[in-house]
Amino acid sequence: MYHYSECGLPNVYLKNGFKVEQIDGEEYTSIDAMNDLHQTIAQAITDSPLGLRSVEFKFLRIELNLSQKMLGHRFGVSEQTIARYEKGQSDIPRTTDAALRSLYMEKLEKNSSVSYFLDLLSDAEAQQAAQKILLEEIENHWGIAV
Repeated sequence: MYHYSECGLPNVYLKNGFKVEQIDGEEYTSIDAMNDLHQTIAQAITDSPLGLRSVEFKFLRIELNLSQKMLGHRFGVSEQTIARYEKGQSDIPRTTDAALRSLYMEKLEKNSSVSYFLDLLSDAEAQQAAQKILLEEIENHWGIAV
């Protein structure tokens, strides 16, 4: 078994799919299909009934290829808040936990509904526009005015 600590998680072990070689007295480990491995790790995290731990939160953010700043923007919190979640200095709210899991699942499904709404909510102009809903009636049917 290989303890795959390089992924940033303390509890990931590989039963196979890796090779350990000695080259010039140094030990090197190569792992097969890294993208698939990381996707499988992320899937195990998102499927867990337990709340996200700080290291799991960070793993999913990195797998989404989002900076702390960008994820904070999407969630409507500061970059420092995301950093505190990842360092274990602040509890991860259930809604944030669920939103991050949903974003990752959306990535796998290649569906954009969750990220669309998170982006919409994080956009300052959209927040201001949401204060005023302009409707119009056209042919006995109400709709959003353009």
